[in-house]
Amino acid sequence: MFILGIPLKNDVCTPSSEAEKFAKVFVNEGKIEKIEYVQNRDDLLGSVHFFVTPKEEYVFDFLEMGAEPLMTPRSDMNIAEIVEAFLFRELYSYGSI
Repeated sequence: MFILGIPLKNDVCTPSSEAEKFAKVFVNEGKIEKIEYVQNRDDLLGSVHFFVTPKEEYVFDFLEMGAEPLMTPRSDMNIAEIVEAFLFRELYSYGSI
């Protein structure tokens, strides 16, 4: 199982600074098992394997807690699209940009 942390505004991935809420998306065997919402970015620290954002932002706190930061190929992706991109390895690693 993998847990993705995703900042959201209007159910679309957004930079953390613009997010209304943050999703913890539990992906098990290629499917979304459940989604939990938290109000604070810090609530994702230490509890997600990947932090997904549409553009570069400060992510060293996630790196220090063992989570890999990833970037979406588009800025208007919803949770289902992000999970699909994650499964097909279409998200960008910060090291590859």
